[in-house]
Amino acid sequence: MAQNQPIFQIKPEGNEHFAQIPVSIERDSTTLINSNRKPNHWPTILLSTICVIIGQSIAKLLENFYYDKINRSEYNEHRQNDGVWTQALLQTVGFPLLLLPFIILTAKKHNQPSSDQFHYKSLAVIYICMGIVMSVQGRLSAMGKLEIPFGIFTLIYTTQLFFTPIFARFVNKIKFNRWVVISLVLAIVTGALTLSSSFGGEPDEAELNYARGSWAALFAAVCFSLLLCNIQNVFDSYIFKRTESTTRKPSFSSVFEVIIFSSLVATLISMVGLLIAGEQHDLKREMNGFPKGKGSYVMAMVGQAVSWQIYWVGTVGLVFSVSSVLSNVISVVTWPIVSVLVVIFFNYMDDELDVFKGVALITAVLSAAAYFFRLHKENRNSAY
Repeated sequence: MAQNQPIFQIKPEGNEHFAQIPVSIERDSTTLINSNRKPNHWPTILLSTICVIIGQSIAKLLENFYYDKINRSEYNEHRQNDGVWTQALLQTVGFPLLLLPFIILTAKKHNQPSSDQFHYKSLAVIYICMGIVMSVQGRLSAMGKLEIPFGIFTLIYTTQLFFTPIFARFVNKIKFNRWVVISLVLAIVTGALTLSSSFGGEPDEAELNYARGSWAALFAAVCFSLLLCNIQNVFDSYIFKRTESTTRKPSFSSVFEVIIFSSLVATLISMVGLLIAGEQHDLKREMNGFPKGKGSYVMAMVGQAVSWQIYWVGTVGLVFSVSSVLSNVISVVTWPIVSVLVVIFFNYMDDELDVFKGVALITAVLSAAAYFFRLHKENRNSAY
């Protein structure tokens, strides 16, 4: 629980020294910051937020471009779920791009004491579990969008904003105040209002499978929420403990560490799934028949892989800087931006800038503002 320890000074008679009495006073704020974290470092928070917005927006636009050009909307029951492992793979396969910044940031740190070594075996197991969850979440979300209308998928996938606070409360011991609750409510409204958005891979009416698609969307939401809360648990229970016995501050290199090792496991699982499903043959066929040429196909795929890594840096960076809850809020409030960009760049039937998208943009801004206002108050209170 967030605490402040004011020092009361008692000056006795004579030239004796001050006596310092630490008093632990409990504040009514939410525990948003681990005691080992830097107090809400705004440049890191803002940069991470920008990465989430840019990474997710570009990745979703390129995903729409891919599905639009391969005519995924045309009915073909034999190819309905083609590419689900490929889309899951694209979300994690770009992790080698993070190796260079990880090495650079790690090289600047001092050698860690040998007492830290006991963490590594536990972290290895946790990264494997997180990688499994990442791959499952990627496949389920990709499958859900191809089974049910995108508006219904969005509504169900928004339930991650219910699951994340629950997991955060019990796994991360986070407590919430009114500003965080307001932010979550506005984020839920934002996610729900994006139901009018279009998607290039939306299934034909004959391909709809509401039961399977709905369950896929729901479990994808659960997996994403669980993943974020476990990432915060890794920071709080393992990585930040490395600095307890030293004067070193938590380094942003730990963000790259979490992404790289978890993505490595997720990539291996997705590649195995892709090969078992035979999607490598579909990739070759799609590339050869891509209307914009092989170069455009490769660029669309590589662009998605790079964009997803930018997104993950931002998402995990927000968990590192603040909490899993803020990370989830920023991820969801980016959806209206994506929906507007889809309208601008694609000419999908019945997709336009309607009142739902306009209100969603407003609630997205208010949701982020409410959470950031809470962080501002937390910073101000910690200064006293």
